[in-house]
Order: sequence, then structure tokens, then C-alpha cells
Amino acid sequence: MRDAAAGIDACAPRALARRLRDTGKIDLSLARLLEGHVNAIHLIDVHGDDHARLRLRADLDAGVLYGVWGADATPPVCVREGQMHGVKCFASGLGVVDRAIVTVGRGETQRLYVVDATDPARHDLAAWNMSGMQASRSGRFDCGGLRGEPLGPLGCYTAEPHFVGGTWRIAAVALGGAVGLLDRCADVLRARDQIGAEAHMLRLAPVALRIVSAWPAILRAAQISTGPEGASHPDRAAVLSVSMRLLSEELGQDCIRAAERSVGLSMFADDDTTGRHARDLACYLRQARRDAFLLQAGSAMLEGAGGMSEWLDDHD
Repeated sequence: MRDAAAGIDACAPRALARRLRDTGKIDLSLARLLEGHVNAIHLIDVHGDDHARLRLRADLDAGVLYGVWGADATPPVCVREGQMHGVKCFASGLGVVDRAIVTVGRGETQRLYVVDATDPARHDLAAWNMSGMQASRSGRFDCGGLRGEPLGPLGCYTAEPHFVGGTWRIAAVALGGAVGLLDRCADVLRARDQIGAEAHMLRLAPVALRIVSAWPAILRAAQISTGPEGASHPDRAAVLSVSMRLLSEELGQDCIRAAERSVGLSMFADDDTTGRHARDLACYLRQARRDAFLLQAGSAMLEGAGGMSEWLDDHD
């Protein structure tokens, strides 16, 4: 993980998207941790004060790994008398991440804190009982008694274009996961001397074509979200970014279905590498608030007076 993260903070948006895509192609669990590390760097760069940014630079030089943990168990994490109480669930990178940004509260009063994530007594890896993403070191993290360092003002975590506007990174990882599944599927069919069979091509080629078509759109969303257009039109940048997140989810699901039909029953063996990658991809694609994101994107694109055409070109 430390090798994968080296120098990633200096990547321009398009290079970062490619790095995330190529990592997702090989290992979705590693890509999940890498994307969380990048997200944390971005949050500190955007919302942190000079001290926080200086510490971040020193940490990165020392190989420190970061994560972002937002999902709460019940009851949600809170702060009383300066100490945290509660548990984060679906925390990825337990035992790998050194420092984590955690959310406390919700809405306008939500606050970000940076905490030490290295205490193994706070890690509950047994809580991750999913069929996929087993190598992501995910589970529950006990925040009880921690005194975190506040990061940014109240409510900053959901400010655009840095929140939903950053989901282009997830789209890049998901697309890479689909590419990796297609490549594994092709390897299996090639070994069986079936790669040229019409039935397989009719299943797999449409997914491949859509993946190729989607990649420039993800790069565009990355460029807009991180550039001057994102700063001047943050809600538009968020819609474009989450649209790519939704598109990559659909492509990933279609890719899994096509691969299962072509590779067949062998994919469902516990030790099958193609099947394991498909399970990782299915798990990675399952993100919260999908329907809300779809309504947000659809409303923006279809209800505006300018019509769909205004979403096809960049705004100066």
C-alpha cells in the first residue's frame, strides 16, 4: 500500500484517475484504500489550516497512510467533554491506515476530526463478514476516548465540489475493476480456446465498448471538479461527477453478468481469481444513497430550462 501511495498527492487529476483505474484493475481492495488516502489528502488541503497542511506534508514524506471513515454504527459517534464516543463501521484499512479523518454529527453541525488509527485494540476485523473486498482490512473502529484534531469549519465535509464532486475517483476505480474483470474473463476463455466464440463476443463486446466510451467522460468530470469550473459551478461539477459514479456502477454490474454467463460455474469457486475479482467489484459498487444521487442528477439535467445540451459542453 505504501508503494502504491508514493507520490500520489502530486498527481494531476487525469493522472490520478488513471492511477486509480489501473489499481482497481489489479486489486480493488488496494484501490479502495488508495482512494481513501487521496480523499483524506484532498480534505486536509482544502479545509485544513496551515498547521494541518504542514503536518500532512511531513506525514506524506514519512510514508504515513490516511483514510476517511464516515459510516456510523448506532448510536453515531459524538464528542462529549473533548472525548469521542461511538464506533465507525465499514472502516477500511484497519491495521494499515495510520491516521483517519472521521465524521462527528450530521448536517450543518457535522465536524471532521483527524485521529490516530493505529491502536489494534480499537479494530474489529471480524465485523466485516462480506463476500467481497476481504483484503480491504475493513471492519469497525472504536472511537471511544479519542481526542481528535478538528479539521475545518462545521459542515465543511459536504461542501461542493469536494464531496459528491469527488465521486469521479470512485468511478475511476469501479471502471478499472470492470476492465480487470473483462481481462480475467478473456484469459479464461483464451485458455479454453473459446475467446472467438460468437456467443461470448455478443455478451462481452457491448460492455467493452461502453467502458471505452465512458473513460473520457470520467476524465472530463475529474478535470471539471478539480478545476476553475468546479470552483465557479460546484453543483454542476457534483452532478457530472456523480453521473460518472452511477454510470460506472451500471457498467460494473453488466460486466459481472456477462462474465458469469461466459465463464460459467467455475467463477463461483471460493478460490477462483475471476470470481473473487467479480465479488470484490460487486461489493465495491454498492455505495450508499444511489437513488438520491440518481434523482439529483436527473433533476439537474432534465428540469433545467437550458435542456440537455448545456450538459454536453464545458462552461468557461
